[in-house]
Amino acid sequence: MVLLAPAVGGCNCGKLRYSITKEPLTVYICHCHQCQKRTGSAFSLSLVMPADGFHIDEGQPSRSERVLPDGQKNISISCGECHSRLYTQHTQRNNSATLNLRAGTLDDTHHVRPVAQMWTSSAQTWAVQHDIISHSEQPTDYTPWLDAWRARE
Repeated sequence: MVLLAPAVGGCNCGKLRYSITKEPLTVYICHCHQCQKRTGSAFSLSLVMPADGFHIDEGQPSRSERVLPDGQKNISISCGECHSRLYTQHTQRNNSATLNLRAGTLDDTHHVRPVAQMWTSSAQTWAVQHDIISHSEQPTDYTPWLDAWRARE
């Protein structure tokens, strides 16, 4: 099994640096329109991380919030200088025990491989992966994602 932690990463300008000390719980692709707009690309690739395994080592992040339809807040943490978004975290889900780290902010993305994808109903057809767990919209059970991550080679 390829391990991803420990690892380091940061923002585009380099003023915000972080380290991860725990393995991700899973890695996934989101094809929703919101992620397409936020990334300026076809999807967002994220690592679901234990929040206590992520540490800001340098720089001062900025924080923004977006209220979701169910009343939860989606908190985005970005670099205050270059505005690269590092991660998001939900205020009520899992008592914020996890965060969704943007994979492209890692210094070495060589071993990052998604095991699942969601919102394929709004995906660019050429971007859909055919060999991973797929959901046309938001799944309600993430257990298969966690299991697939633990079982990867």
